[in-house]
Parts: sequence; C-alpha cells; structure tokens
Amino acid sequence: MLIAAVSAYRPVQFVKHTGDNGRADQGFSLTQHYNTTTDQSDLYIRLESFRYKSSARGWAALALGPEMKGALMFILYGDPASGSLTFSVRTADGHHPPELVSSMTDFYQGPIPDVEVVHASFEHYSGTYYSPVTQSSPSHIGVVDFIVRGYTQWAGCEVSNSTVEQQLIWSSNFKQDFEGDFSLGRHIDMHQFGLGFGWVTVDLANAEVPEPFFGPIEDQEGHKGVNEIAAPAEPTQEELDAGAAIIAALGNSSSSGVAESATSVKASPEGTTETAALTPTSAADSAPNIAPPAKPSTTLNPNPEVEQPAHSYSGSLLRNVMWHIHGLLMVVAFLVFLPLGTYVIRSGHATAFNLHWTVQALGAVAVVIGSVIGYVNSRRISITHQYVGFAMLLAIAAQGLLGWRHHVLFVATKRRSRLSTVHTWLGRALLPIGFLNTLSGLRLRHYSWFTQLLVVLVMIAELGALTYYILVVARRRTDQGVGGAGARVGKEDILRGTEADDHGEEYFQLAGDDGDDDDDDEYYNEEEAARERAQRNRLGQAEEEEKRQKAEQAERLRRLDRV
Repeated sequence: MLIAAVSAYRPVQFVKHTGDNGRADQGFSLTQHYNTTTDQSDLYIRLESFRYKSSARGWAALALGPEMKGALMFILYGDPASGSLTFSVRTADGHHPPELVSSMTDFYQGPIPDVEVVHASFEHYSGTYYSPVTQSSPSHIGVVDFIVRGYTQWAGCEVSNSTVEQQLIWSSNFKQDFEGDFSLGRHIDMHQFGLGFGWVTVDLANAEVPEPFFGPIEDQEGHKGVNEIAAPAEPTQEELDAGAAIIAALGNSSSSGVAESATSVKASPEGTTETAALTPTSAADSAPNIAPPAKPSTTLNPNPEVEQPAHSYSGSLLRNVMWHIHGLLMVVAFLVFLPLGTYVIRSGHATAFNLHWTVQALGAVAVVIGSVIGYVNSRRISITHQYVGFAMLLAIAAQGLLGWRHHVLFVATKRRSRLSTVHTWLGRALLPIGFLNTLSGLRLRHYSWFTQLLVVLVMIAELGALTYYILVVARRRTDQGVGGAGARVGKEDILRGTEADDHGEEYFQLAGDDGDDDDDDEYYNEEEAARERAQRNRLGQAEEEEKRQKAEQAERLRRLDRV
C-alpha cells in the first residue's frame, strides 16, 4: 500500500450537459494509482454517456493529449435497447477519423498501454438530471470502467503522472446512425461543432490514491479538479476533505468493493480477458461488445480492420472542406476587403467612391456565402460565435443601406446627414468585432497556435495602420492640400466633374473628421458660407459656360445614379 506516499486526494470529475439535444451529454472521473508490481502509474477512468429515448445514435469520447494527433482515444457507442455497448481504443495522425491503435503502426510505433475493461454496460438512468430542451431525463446511461496500465508509456503525446495541468480532449456526436453495426473498427462520423468537443486540463498529481478505485460521478454537480479554459485551481479544503472521506470509506470496506473490482481484471496467457462477476443493474448490462487483447500488455483492440475514408460516410470529408471554405471566406472578407474599403474611401482619389462600394460589396458577398455555409454545416445557431456572426450579417446589410442613403441625400442636399455619422461609427465597430469572431472561428476549428498567432498579428497591424492613416495621413493631406473653404467648394467640383484628387477628400470620407461629428449644425453653416463664396466667384462667368457646366453636372449625376 502507498498510503504514506499519498498526502491528499482530490476528486476529479467532468460533467458536460449542454442541453442541446444531447450533443455533449457525457462525463468522466479518474484516479491514478502507482503500481509497485509494475513500477508504473495506472489510470482508473469511468466514462459515461447519457442517452435519451433509448437512442442508439452517436458516440462519446475522451482522449489523453492536447489535440487529435497522437492522442490516446477512448470511444463509447452502442444500442441501449439491445444492451450492445462497444468500447474502442484509437488514435489519429491529425484531424482525421481515428483508427484502431493496432492499425496505426505506420504512424505510431511506440509502446501501447494495456487497456483493461472492468465494467461496460448501458444502464437505466435513475438520476435527477432533466434536459430543458428534450423536456425529459435521460433514459439510459452508458458506463465503462477501464484501467490504462502504465499510461505514461504512451509516446504519441505528452503525458505525465505528476502534472497538475494534464491536457485531455473530449468530443461527441449524437446524430450518427450506426445502422446496427457497432463493431470495434466501425467508422465514426466527425464530432459535432459548437458544443460537441472541447479541451479540459486535469489535476493528475492530486488524483493519486493509495488504493485503486473508480471515482464516482455526480452528474448534477460541476467540474472537480479540472478546468476547460485554464489550469485547475489549487485544491480547496472542501475538496480534500471529500477525498479523505472517500479514502476512509474505502479503507473501512471489507467486502468486494470498487477497489477489489478494479484489480480483478488481468490478461491471461491465452490473451483473453478474465473479469470478476459483476452484478447487473438492468437487463442491458449483459454481454457488452468488448473484445479481448490479442496478447498480454498490447491493446484492447486487435481488430486489423482499417476505417473507411471519411467521405464514404455521410459526406464528412465534404463538410470538412466546407468548413475550411467558410473560414477562408471570412478571413478574406474581414482581413482584406473590409479594411481595403476603409482605406480607399479616405484616399481622396477621383474613383474612391466607386472603389469603396465595389470592395465593400465583395466583402459583403463573401460574408453572406460564408454564413450560409456555416449554417448549413452546423444546421443550427447555438454558440456565441454563431450569434455574433448572425448579428454582424445584419449589421453589414444595414451598413450598405446607410451608405446608399448617405449618397442619395448628399447628392440632393450637398451636405452630410446624421446617417453619415452612424454609417462611419458602425463600420468602425464592425471591423474589430469581425476580427475577434474570425479568431474564435479559428479556435473552434482547432487551427494551430502558429496560424492563430499569425492572424492576430495581421489584425493588429491592419488596425494600427488604418488608425494611423485616418488620424494622421488623411487629415494632414486634407489640411495641406485643400485647406479652409476650398475643401467645401471641392464637393461641388466633384459633382461638376472638375479636378477631384484633393477636393474630393471630405465627400469620400462620408463622416469627415471626428471634430465634425460633434457639431453638425456648425458644419452645415460653414458649408453654406462656402457655397455662397463660390457662387460669388462664378457670377462673372458667361451664361453659356454656366449652362455647359450644369449640363455636365446633370450627366455625372445620372451616371452616379446608374451606379
């Protein structure tokens, strides 16, 4: 016994009830015990999956590792009605369908921990959890108690028995129809997005126990000893007291308990698995679909069958490609088109207006197509990323309408309106929010940290460059190149077709400088005074010249209206 070696035990459990049609109703608990016989640490895991209305669809998974590549995965699926439960151990060489460990020798040649199943069954759910979406409690719960012998041998990812920040990943899909085929090598569809996968950091160092047992799971309580966004907090005294109570109860038990069951599984010389008799809790407990290891101390899954490509099942490959297209369209829209449109409208170029609306229209089209792809792939709106994206889609539509109305009103009145101010500030808000939502999409899709960092640097550079250009360069050019009343007269010059490279500056800025936004009335008075001075300057011109200019003005307005 290692009671002296273990100073304190902190219960570890993870329970995920999303309430979204059972997309991530699962949980796990774990303890680790140092085996003096093998001189290695063993991991004791209880994995649970909640099912509604006796559904045989879908799967639930837990994996050792921070990402799919090289992770040691434990997958549960089956039919609660027939009692068929399959427990499969797999790995993957990237963000691809996981395959049986025994069939991944081209990718992984390292030692494989021996996985021993103590108990595996679907049981009738007797807890108190009630789903607000399905308006019911789970009908069944799939439970697998298994031991990963010498789990630190696994070399596919970083695993340690002394860390307080061991990274694990979980995932689920409660939609896949197995069509009665629950074999070990059965292909599994991709996990669902949104609430169908995630990361979790586990305090393994404080999960060590003096005697092996499977920790209980309280499905109405929150996480214990884990954290989904950072390292777990230090153990509280309440947690340590709860752990001490469990250890004490175990030590006082003299009958066949959890610890005895956990040590009652061994690999026989013939390669079969001998399991102590388990008292079934329901008829579904009998005959779980568990395969023995091919030889001692290898893997639970000797099945040499390799999974079929993802595209042969429910279009998984197509969905994966479409997610990449969705991301590409959004990146191009928010990192290329929209910032470029902001730049050109303040460039003062004669064609700035046409360039602005053309570039912004391309960006809007990219956002619309990307949004449609995202909705079709996910089939619902259920997470923050999607809600923000939908709100931005509406804001972009409003932004286009505001820009059009500004143009119409300015052509008619030759002055800005309050719509111009709203148009400008809405655009200023859309760009950084779009950046943040784009970054959240990259995180949802498991893009590498390098890719995310690169995108963040580009975003920061673009925001800095645009801010400097708007506040310094464009304003300096206006002050030096136009100045005073000439800037006001330049607006009429644009409409008449005279030189617009400099005088078009304020028209194309839509909202002008920030100081102008503070007092529109003063701005309009200056505008009127500028037009009066310009009119006095033109009194000496010949009547024929005035008619010619008016004709040219009318022609240019007609062209703008057609655009």
